[in-house]
Parts: sequence; structure tokens; C-alpha cells
Amino acid sequence: MTVRLKISLEIASDLVEALESYFFESEACPWALQQNTPTDPFYLIGYFKDETESTGYIQSLRMEFPQIQNDFQIESIEPKEWQDAYKSFVKPWSDRSLHWVPLWAKDTYKTPASAQVVYLDAGMAFGTGSHETTQLCASRLLDYVESMPEIPADLKIVDAGCGSGVLALSAKALGFSSVRGFDNDPDAIKVCKENLDYNPHITTTPFSIDDLNTGLPAETIDFLMVNIQTDVLIPFSSQIIKSLRPNAVLILSGILESELSLLQNHYENAFQEILPNASVKIDSRRKGEWSDLMVEIIACDAKKI
Repeated sequence: MTVRLKISLEIASDLVEALESYFFESEACPWALQQNTPTDPFYLIGYFKDETESTGYIQSLRMEFPQIQNDFQIESIEPKEWQDAYKSFVKPWSDRSLHWVPLWAKDTYKTPASAQVVYLDAGMAFGTGSHETTQLCASRLLDYVESMPEIPADLKIVDAGCGSGVLALSAKALGFSSVRGFDNDPDAIKVCKENLDYNPHITTTPFSIDDLNTGLPAETIDFLMVNIQTDVLIPFSSQIIKSLRPNAVLILSGILESELSLLQNHYENAFQEILPNASVKIDSRRKGEWSDLMVEIIACDAKKI
């Protein structure tokens, strides 16, 4: 009978935030952080096909975190236990009418008749909508669609750094017609297209290999979601802002709460410099240790962009 590997290691609590940030960059992530109760230690847990695969991931992890040098505890698990472990980390999630359902729950998870559903399969925890940064963006997307009596046909939505395509597919499921997503990682775009195949009820969504230079043409976007990280959001603020149309909405996520003030100050100054005649509304929400930043252009002279 085929077996799989589960590896685990107790880690210091001061590593948790940095590890979460590192895992966030990978949409198909075999790692999970677990703490049974608030007083228990944290454990880093990984599920792998074989020892060769686990060795490669451990080496990559230790290159980023050389302080992780202790040996992992290794145990073999049978396929059913493997599947149950996956289910314990990746669960269906919903916000109002939008439901994200991992493939293993497709036949058992019941959704309301009026629900918009996105089926996903992209790794242990990241890339399935379970991460707080993705949920923050999805909540803003729902607010946006609920704010309008009907969706204009020419309204452009972009999911920049789309990873597994969760947000772009969600926008399509909610009824937006002009949606695209891009990522600079070819493997991520492959996952996007696989997730699109799992959702035949969602119309074709363009996914492309691009970065924040090539993927954001000037003055083309009405609702832009950039769920990346602060160390990318800051140096690319000019490209991000210049891609917006008048009266656009910008959602930035992937922001640790400790970084929010720095990012907000930077973007306030960048908007004043790039769009001096624009009036903007800025808002932020928090979920766990993560934050988002919404910038809504209230009024803007298009000639000044």
C-alpha cells in the first residue's frame, strides 16, 4: 500500500510570523503551522509524497531560516490519514453569497441555491482562500459588487499576483465579465488554469505570466487587487497607481499589521504625488495578524493621471 510522509518539528514562537510570511509567497504550500491551544508550543508540519520531496522542501526552508537546524520527526502515514490531514487544514469557507470549496468537499458541502461557488485544489492551506489576506480581498470584492445596482459591462477587474487565481475566479463567479489575473510564476498560472477547469460554471478567465511592470498598463483598471507583500507593494506603488482609471478602487493585501502604518503613509504620499488633483478615501481592515488597505478614488481629473 502506498504511504506518505508526515514530518514535524517544534519551533520557537518568534519564528511564526516570519514563517507565515514565507509560506504566503507559495500558493501550493505543503507546510502548516499548528498550535493546539494558546499555551501549547507551535509545530511546523509538512506532508510529502516521499523522502526526496521532503528533503528538497527542508533544504529550501533552511536556506531561508538557518536557525531551523533540529531534525524533523518523520512518520509514514497511509493514504486515508494523508487525506484526512489535508482536510483538517483546508476547509470550505464562505463570505455572504461567495463560497470557496476544496475539491474533496465538492460532493458533501451544501451551498444555498443562490450561492456563488468556486472549487479549488492548490495545496495545503495557501491558494485555497483560507489565508486571511485572500479573505480580506474577497470581502472587499463582495462589498464592491453589493454597492452597485448592476455591473457595467466595461468595468475592468484585475487580480495582480494572482497565485492560484482564487480572487479572479471569485470575481467571475460574482458576475463581473471583464476579469483577468497575472503572476510572474509560471507554476502559479498553471494552477490558475487547473482551478478554472474545476469550475465549468465560470466563464473563461484570462491568466497570464506577467509582473507588476508588464501586467499593469496605465489607466486600464477599475478594481485592482494586489495581494502580495509590503516589500513589493512599496517599490511598485507608481506602477500600481498609474494603472488605475478615474474613480477606481485599489485593494492592497499581504500586509502584516506591524507594516500597515508604513505602507499607508507611503501610498498617501504616492497618490498625492502621482494624482495631485484626486480625492481619495482610505480604509483598512484586519484579520488575524494581517491587514489590507483600500484606496478609493472619489474624484479625479483623468488628464492628470
